[in-house]
Amino acid sequence: MSLAEESAQSTTPKPERPRVNVGAGVKVPLIILSTIAVLGALDYAQSLMLPIILAFVLSLTLTPVNMWLQKRIWAGASALLLVATLTLVVTAAAMTLSGPIGAWIDDAPRIGNMLRQRLADIREPVEAVTRASKEVEEITNATSDPAVREVVLRQPGLMNRAATNISSLASTLVVAIALTYFLLATNRLIYEKIVHAAPKLSDKKRSLMIVNNIVTVVSKYLLTITVINACFGLTIGTVMWLIGMPSPVLWGIAGFFLNYLPFVGSLIGTVTGILIGLLTYQQIEWAILPGIAYFGLTTLEGNFITPHILGHRLELNPVAILLSIALWGFLWGVAGIILAVPILIIVKVISDNIPEFSGLADFLSGATATERMQEEPVT
Repeated sequence: MSLAEESAQSTTPKPERPRVNVGAGVKVPLIILSTIAVLGALDYAQSLMLPIILAFVLSLTLTPVNMWLQKRIWAGASALLLVATLTLVVTAAAMTLSGPIGAWIDDAPRIGNMLRQRLADIREPVEAVTRASKEVEEITNATSDPAVREVVLRQPGLMNRAATNISSLASTLVVAIALTYFLLATNRLIYEKIVHAAPKLSDKKRSLMIVNNIVTVVSKYLLTITVINACFGLTIGTVMWLIGMPSPVLWGIAGFFLNYLPFVGSLIGTVTGILIGLLTYQQIEWAILPGIAYFGLTTLEGNFITPHILGHRLELNPVAILLSIALWGFLWGVAGIILAVPILIIVKVISDNIPEFSGLADFLSGATATERMQEEPVT
């Protein structure tokens, strides 16, 4: 082959190979596998992650008050004052609840007997099924080989489980409160680290704007909803005291925590009110009054008071709320259930401020598109 032919062949454009777009087909499985891996890690590292998440939520809740105090006193003193106040509140609540809860645990057999007597009419069909299942079980055991020994595994008693849970809760609270102090005392340092991490000046401004917006919206929401829940708990305790229900202080504290759970908290409080009412009152009309009162107050608060104060911008999709409660309850139990909605709010606000997550933000939002456009950003 001559030099001219080689030159012509080398300059002749070669046909391009068809490009196969594998990104779309691989992206979804990778997201699913990553989500499963993260959830598995959160479940495995519960003792580590739970205090961190709790401290993060507490620090965001106290951020507006902390910023106001830091304008007047030293940052470390402001954080110490807030953490000391939080510790006193938690200690006082624990000491107040220890008496009623201990009395309820000691009196559990008598309460169960009284409740079974009041629900005798409802219990009869259930007992018929239970007796039939026991008879079938006895017949099955009678026909089994007598030489085979039956091994029965005894679960830990109620008091042992309660002691274990209390000690675990106490250690979690101690670590969370200590970490909350450092998050509150070094909040400005965290902002500086975020700004310095961005390479360009435009990226620094955008990162700082996003972080400020997220912290402002989340902290104001959490603080506002905490104040609303505190007023709700005070109202519940007062109403239960007026109608003669036992342990009104316990009702108030339970109402405060249950009100963090839209829909689910109202259902739990209503059913519990009816059950305790059956043990407290003889007339059926008075027995259902605590449940009706609880349901009425949660309906008033959830449909009128809170939307009027917070607006529609931070309304959540009911399906997303239930999924979040189920997920975090499955991973972290009661603590996860209480933290489910605050975590969902944090995820929603982050999604609102990052364009790549706009689809997730639309799914999490409970407001219509018109309502979201009409709402002014919370600053």
